[in-house]
Amino acid sequence: MLTKSNLVIQTAFLGDLILSIPNLKRIKEIFPQDKLIIVCKQGLGEFLIAEKIVDAVIEVEKSNRESYKLALEEVKKNDIKNIFCLHRSLRSMIFVSKIKAEKKIGFSSFLGYWIFDETVAYVKEYPEVIRQFGLLQVVDKKTYQEINSKDYSYLNDSSLPKVPDFFSFSKKNPSQVSQNKIAIFPGSVWATKKWTTSGYTQLCQLLIKDGFEVDLMGGPPEKSLCVEIAEMAKGVKVRAGSLSIAETIAALSGYSLVISNDSASTHMAAYDNIPVLTIFGPTTLNQGFRPWIDKAAVVQNNNLKCRPCGAHGHNKCPLEHHNCMKDIDVIEVFKAAKRIITS
Repeated sequence: MLTKSNLVIQTAFLGDLILSIPNLKRIKEIFPQDKLIIVCKQGLGEFLIAEKIVDAVIEVEKSNRESYKLALEEVKKNDIKNIFCLHRSLRSMIFVSKIKAEKKIGFSSFLGYWIFDETVAYVKEYPEVIRQFGLLQVVDKKTYQEINSKDYSYLNDSSLPKVPDFFSFSKKNPSQVSQNKIAIFPGSVWATKKWTTSGYTQLCQLLIKDGFEVDLMGGPPEKSLCVEIAEMAKGVKVRAGSLSIAETIAALSGYSLVISNDSASTHMAAYDNIPVLTIFGPTTLNQGFRPWIDKAAVVQNNNLKCRPCGAHGHNKCPLEHHNCMKDIDVIEVFKAAKRIITS
């Protein structure tokens, strides 16, 4: 019977939450006798239960103070052993300060010094997965040894070096599927992270002409964009808005390739061990959000000094040209996709 609980605070976007999965799995390995609870953003926790990654999910609506109050009441029903605060926001740290636990662990900051019992450096040069693992070195000797064995900044190189086994998703092999089925996610929470509609339309046309089946996917907000592309690129199927996060992750095992912007869909594919091609625009690999899988590639405009223009992209290009996406050639993306499939 699980009597104590370990609590993870990760209220960031879906992509960040997916990149927390290796961390969550390691916590379960370190503390197999304990319950694992995660506090995450509203609407995102279902798949973690479906995939049996955590034992319980407490969701919060980030703009709703009452939501945090209710979440706190739920947390306090548990006997908390360790808190791992993966999210660095002020709101998350204040939330942690109101919880009783044997040990609170978070990233180094002025406020964190007063709230957490143990703090670790947030290494900007490392991939996000390994940055998060830094918190576990406080309670796990093996993680401490792995984290401090080398400089992991090399993993952000555009050649996408092999993901170290210790930090990988460790996902089972995907189902055997035909080599001609591709899922494309043309949307993003941030407008500047989206490759152009004309680019995706032409890409779909090229892939269909070359004999591939193409499905356009995404959440409900992306459905209209997918419909617009489908109307111009005859022959593609729109699945956007029809699947939950858990259902989307399950469905991806039927594809031989995922093509995506730098968004959560890239990380869904990596978690499912599906080859992925990611189109980067305002963000760059050295920010730590590369596809966390060996069989992957990126397409990006390397001729701009204004990249990156922020950590998450913007709703509008700060310089009003959006050349980081507009100048990416459809033939380059098409050839990159073919290389991954045939490699």
